[in-house]
Order: sequence, then structure tokens, then C-alpha cells
Amino acid sequence: MEESTVRYTEKDIGQIAEHSDERGTTYDDRIVLVYCQACGARFIGPIREAGGFLGGHEMFHTWEFKMEIENTMEA
Repeated sequence: MEESTVRYTEKDIGQIAEHSDERGTTYDDRIVLVYCQACGARFIGPIREAGGFLGGHEMFHTWEFKMEIENTMEA
């Protein structure tokens, strides 16, 4: 199966899409806009991938804040 890159824009928000890759096919996946509350980074794409974006940012910022606290406590 050939992989293609899809670029979503604000015009796509709310649309229903179908996605296929080597893991399977997802049907009726809504295109959404989400953003990270810590840094403001935005993502437009399928709900499932939006969850990964938010989860990744949450994990990164948790680590980032932990490092900041540890460095403050050492000083």
C-alpha cells in the first residue's frame, strides 16, 4: 500500500474522513482542531491522531515541568 501525505486545513474541520494504512482502515473519522494548553501548538486532523498529539504534548510538558522543578530545587 502506498503511503500518501494528507494536509488538513481549517476548511476541513468537521468533515468526515476515511483513512487507510498498514494497520487498517478507519471509517467516519471526524477532522478536528485541537491545541496544547501549555504551549499553544495546534493540530488539525482525525480525532484519533489528535488524541496522540495531545497525549504526546501532555507527556512532554509533564517531563519539562518536572525537570524545571528539579533544577529549581537544586539551586
